[in-house]
Amino acid sequence: MPEGGSAGRALRAGTWGLAALLVAHFLFVRAIVAHGSWTALLAFVAGCGLALPAARSLPPWLRGTLAIVLLGSANALLGTGGSEPPQRVPTAFVGATVLTGHRDAAPIADAVVLVDADGRIADVGTKGVLPVPDGYEVVDLDGHTLLPGLLNAHAHLLLTGREPGEPLALERFAMPEWLMETLTALLDSYPGRWLALWQMEKNARSALEGGVTTLRGLGDPGFGDVQVRERIAAGQAVGPRVLASGPLICVTGGHGHPIGQVVDGPDEARRAVRKAVRRGVDHIKIASTGGVSDSRRLGEAGELQMTPEEIEAVTDEAHRKNILVAAHVESAQGVLEALRAGVDSIEHGAELSPEAIALFRENPKALRGFTTLHPTLSVIAGEMEISDAAREDPLLFVMVSNGIEIKRRILEGYRQARAGGVRVAVGTDAGIVRHDAVWKEMLYFVEIGGLSHAEALHLGTLATAESIGIADRTGSIEAGKSADLLVVAGDPLVDLHALDTPVLVVADGVVHRLR
Repeated sequence: MPEGGSAGRALRAGTWGLAALLVAHFLFVRAIVAHGSWTALLAFVAGCGLALPAARSLPPWLRGTLAIVLLGSANALLGTGGSEPPQRVPTAFVGATVLTGHRDAAPIADAVVLVDADGRIADVGTKGVLPVPDGYEVVDLDGHTLLPGLLNAHAHLLLTGREPGEPLALERFAMPEWLMETLTALLDSYPGRWLALWQMEKNARSALEGGVTTLRGLGDPGFGDVQVRERIAAGQAVGPRVLASGPLICVTGGHGHPIGQVVDGPDEARRAVRKAVRRGVDHIKIASTGGVSDSRRLGEAGELQMTPEEIEAVTDEAHRKNILVAAHVESAQGVLEALRAGVDSIEHGAELSPEAIALFRENPKALRGFTTLHPTLSVIAGEMEISDAAREDPLLFVMVSNGIEIKRRILEGYRQARAGGVRVAVGTDAGIVRHDAVWKEMLYFVEIGGLSHAEALHLGTLATAESIGIADRTGSIEAGKSADLLVVAGDPLVDLHALDTPVLVVADGVVHRLR
């Protein structure tokens, strides 16, 4: 690097300006990521050290070059190191009463559950019958209940949400279109994506602390849920198993369009599925009707948006790749059109015709021959009324009015589904409600649908695993499955509120002690 002349001075200024940007970037990202690489930190400290007076004995060109190389390396290593591989040791959970997750299965008293070093359930038995092998760490759970970890089939990791049952404050959604588009653009910016990742990882951890060991993301900007899934699997973040869908697929001006993949016509719909699959999604989410949170007209929530041909293009392309399709639907005709096109789950729902009930139970175009319902009762459990503030704000008035109507439809659809033998499972729309309150969806199944506590526990575990296609891996306590376990102090068969304060959560064999 030349030492004299204007050219040399400009080059030095540019070099140290770039170094300053690398320092700022490193500090910004390091403040967000859950883990930091020691190699990255050492490279960062060494790079910064080149700005100290003691380093000025080096030739300026060498000092500047080393600073750029070290600081650039520090930034490059930020996302690749610093994780601790998930710690799994052979563990015996002894003395608890075990609820297996199977419908009508009797509890197992004084149980022994063996979890091997690969994080799988090796055996299930009782004390005195099933011995604890040598080398197993023993966890005494006398007086506790051990059940499968909860599953949530409908979550939005970017949002934090309110307490289920509280009045639905739609004011935070009632923003003009230009503001929504601005916020979306910010989220799509480089710093916005990092901040979104930070928020999504916080919410994933919150879900785990609430007893959730599997969470299905159903619509966030970009493909952040794919990244969260990979970071949790690598030990770079703490959370449940994540099934990712990436941004939802919607139509121009349709529900979720600022953050979704917008399509018009079957070819574009098929192309969006291919793009999502290429990015590594586990599921596909579509918005086939309008929704409440971004409605702009009375009646827009539930309004038909995707055409039957567009929906069928999505399901056909996804099913060719063995991927399930979830559909946001909030009207009776919307439910029918989505079912006829072969979607695998209906999110929210509405009144069900006899044809709809029949198609839920046997759907020749669905990937597995049936479709399930996730009624998201947690979102509508709170009171909805048109307040004075809503009457004075035209946009808020529309949203609240639509919300009241959609609540009525969902409740009616849920009751008809239960009466008609439709498969129902747990999806809370977490993000609109808290991620750590999934157990309350099961409570609403009891309070609204008249289910027993045992039936509700089955719906929150094995039935949801079956609904989202992973019952071969999780959802019940039996040999060969992933050790996804939840330990509580009380007896949820008597009082589901026992699920509100987990003592211990095991996610894929990794033990997380909470209390």
